Amino acid sequence: MQPLFVFCADLHLEDGAWSTKPGIYGDAYYSFAQIIDYCIAHNLPLILGGDVLEKKSNSARPIAKLCEGLSRMQTAQLNVYYIQGNHEYDRNAPWLSVHPWPIHLHDTGAQFGDAGIGVWGLDWLPRGEIQAAFQTVPEDTDILITHQVWKDFMGNIGRTECELTDVHHVHTVLAGDFHVTKVAESVNAQGKPIKMLSPGSTAMQDMGEDPHKSFFVICEHEGQIVFSPHKLKTRGVINYVVKDVELLDELCAGKLVKEINALVDGAIAAGHHPDIRKPLVRVKFDKQLPDAFLRINTAIADLAHVFCEALTDKTGPRQNQSREAVKNDLLSALSDLVGGENETYRLAAAVLSAEEPAKELEAQFAKFMNEEPHATSETGSEELGSPSAEDV
Repeated sequence: MQPLFVFCADLHLEDGAWSTKPGIYGDAYYSFAQIIDYCIAHNLPLILGGDVLEKKSNSARPIAKLCEGLSRMQTAQLNVYYIQGNHEYDRNAPWLSVHPWPIHLHDTGAQFGDAGIGVWGLDWLPRGEIQAAFQTVPEDTDILITHQVWKDFMGNIGRTECELTDVHHVHTVLAGDFHVTKVAESVNAQGKPIKMLSPGSTAMQDMGEDPHKSFFVICEHEGQIVFSPHKLKTRGVINYVVKDVELLDELCAGKLVKEINALVDGAIAAGHHPDIRKPLVRVKFDKQLPDAFLRINTAIADLAHVFCEALTDKTGPRQNQSREAVKNDLLSALSDLVGGENETYRLAAAVLSAEEPAKELEAQFAKFMNEEPHATSETGSEELGSPSAEDV
């Protein structure tokens, strides 16, 4: 078996996937660094299958991290090929053209391995354009690199852009866009067997994703294309659905903390980067459970990044909510709005959870007024210092 190249997609290079939780930092960068490490260690080129960047308009750090990885590949004299995904797509100046090393694979080809395996790439294209582009793929192409919404993965969910029966000539498609590791099989436009491989995203972009992430090593064996998934070191995740008070009590009495500490210890032992050792905890709870939102957040404190949300009731007609349900909904919405790791959240949560919110608001205001002299201002602040006797 001869390794040909490493393939990955949907890196979504950005500081973090959740704008309201800036503490969740570095996941995409760390996964990218691991992929570059593997390529260099095994002397393999890299093909990037689109959505390398999270957006079309970027700040400096994602571009710096991208260029850092590309420069490491250039130093090792290992080629990097890429197509554009819909997130970063630009018809005129692809983002990866900021660096001189990577090769834009759109509407062009390359050959790999002793057998000369032919690879052709296509940037993301809208429906209609992508079908026309499929017809231009050369007949001697073995592998097609794409970034589309495929019906073969999505079924009848949402609006898809193409399906494998649209594809001409090739027998293997390597697909970006779908954030799940998956294989689909069908026939191509010529009625011959075709297989599509999706490595999935390299770091979590949504709490609904599988936290276990991989990249693919694409190999050739006796004329056949085979692939080998390689796991990435990623941030730990804990998921619970809480529908009764007994489980809520158990979690808040120490079960969650024990599981969090075990994940952190495992991450340290495995050599995870410090940026991704703090796990994610997602708890969905029955909104009728008393103080569920506050209890869960209080129990976890700052040991993990918390995603705490009330379960939606989809059965029967809508009824008036209890006070506990309203309070849990408000606190959940507040966390989504401002994040749960700052003073704004703590102040608003104290008011919302109080039995008498008006009195709590008065108490918080009084506390603020008592602390005001310690604030920095142009005159009379502690930072500037108190006037001396000579000044008076």
